[in-house]
Amino acid sequence: MEISMGNARIKKFFAAFAVCFSVWYGVFLSGEAAAVDESVWTWDVLVLPPGEGWENKAGESIRNVLLWHQSEVSESGDGILGHDLNFIFLPPVNEDSIKNYTLPMTPRSIALLSFASHPVDRELTRLLAGKGIPLMLAGGENVFLFERGRLLPFVFALDLFRDYRARAFVDYALKRTELKARLGIIGTRFTLHEEREAKICFDLFLGAGFMPMPYWADASVTDTFAMVEQEIKDYSDGILVSYVGGMASKEIWRGIMGHQSPYRLWYGGAPDKTFLSFKGMLFADQNMPLDVRGGFDQLKRDLWTSRTLNAPDKVSAGRANALAFWLTSALRALPENSSKANANLLFSRLENVREIPFGSQVLAVDEKTHRPKRRQVYILEVRDRNFLVTDVLDVEGLGYYDY
Repeated sequence: MEISMGNARIKKFFAAFAVCFSVWYGVFLSGEAAAVDESVWTWDVLVLPPGEGWENKAGESIRNVLLWHQSEVSESGDGILGHDLNFIFLPPVNEDSIKNYTLPMTPRSIALLSFASHPVDRELTRLLAGKGIPLMLAGGENVFLFERGRLLPFVFALDLFRDYRARAFVDYALKRTELKARLGIIGTRFTLHEEREAKICFDLFLGAGFMPMPYWADASVTDTFAMVEQEIKDYSDGILVSYVGGMASKEIWRGIMGHQSPYRLWYGGAPDKTFLSFKGMLFADQNMPLDVRGGFDQLKRDLWTSRTLNAPDKVSAGRANALAFWLTSALRALPENSSKANANLLFSRLENVREIPFGSQVLAVDEKTHRPKRRQVYILEVRDRNFLVTDVLDVEGLGYYDY
């Protein structure tokens, strides 16, 4: 290791010497005085932390992983196309402060990695429009990457968009349920996400050979369960997929339990602790079980054994590692004469990266969505006031739906 690192330093020294000599020689021939910029071989990557900042388990883990990648590039000899990477760790921002935020970009800035909240990420898609660098989201489940039906060319995300749950429910039903089973889908009209996702879910179930029954509710109506009560009374069992929000879905569950019905309620939103009292309710989620089942222990060991770096938050470390690998793979795929990454060329390289390590998963980017083509999705059932994993599915992300 010491020999290879020594060779790397020697090669980097001669590369720097060649740059300095070329600049000096040009100045000598022209007779003009000029200062040599020692940073000409460094590319900067801006990094926004989680909302709590850097001084916590998640922030420490993200920073250590990125510094590990920075050192690996620096000590590789030629770097990336003759360049080092410099990760610049920015202060945290929130939903309010991001509105007046000015990104500290320079001509050397080549990307922004965001580990911030989804309201911040949504605002970043506006701030970085036309800036010529990619915005890479460590999550992105709740950030829509399309504008007027057109994919934003500069935004990329590690999570599938939230409508993946519709696909997961259909895949799970195909494994566990007969096509002739009673199946209803209830959604709310004129809502930001629920109406669209209920329509997607209905179409996917229909396309898979089921005969779903659609129900529509007004978001302002509190007695949502009354709409499907007769259906549940008339049939002994079945499945109801709910896209009416958390409060109304809990109301529906209470009605099902009140009738002592074997109907099952599948909720199309994200699980959280407020659902732990609702026994038997089913969820689909790509992130909740990652800490236990994500397979990030090896990454944590590698950080410690190679550079004595700690990663107390394994999932945050895994996300940072995936984004760093994604970005460096795209940079290495640029033409060898790229003194500065061309924006459109870098975007096209980012949307074609394959074999991104993400714990036990290996991800490939879908150029039509700028997200992984597939992700593992966990089917969770509430039992004994806990979320029990009942199945793990390899779920394909959805494309754009014009609803």
